[in-house]
Amino acid sequence: MKDFFNNSAFKTVAIITVIAAVSIFITFNWFIEFSSFSVGLAKAVLGICLVWIFDKYAVKEIDTIEELKKGNIAYAIFFLGLCIVIASAILTS
Repeated sequence: MKDFFNNSAFKTVAIITVIAAVSIFITFNWFIEFSSFSVGLAKAVLGICLVWIFDKYAVKEIDTIEELKKGNIAYAIFFLGLCIVIASAILTS
């Protein structure tokens, strides 16, 4: 579990999540005209988290970075399709 928290991807997502939460709090309380930006940022963080969780746990047999380094276009297109599905689900929510 310690490896999970020392992962650079986790740290990056955690920092962006905190920034999104603070920006939502500030804009909804004092600058309501800028609130759509903070909600968009929060949705982007949610999409990144969902793609990362899906990659880490649902397709754990496949090393995404290694496949992309090999130039596996089929996996890249599959992963892009997954990202598009998640983005469209978040966009329409």
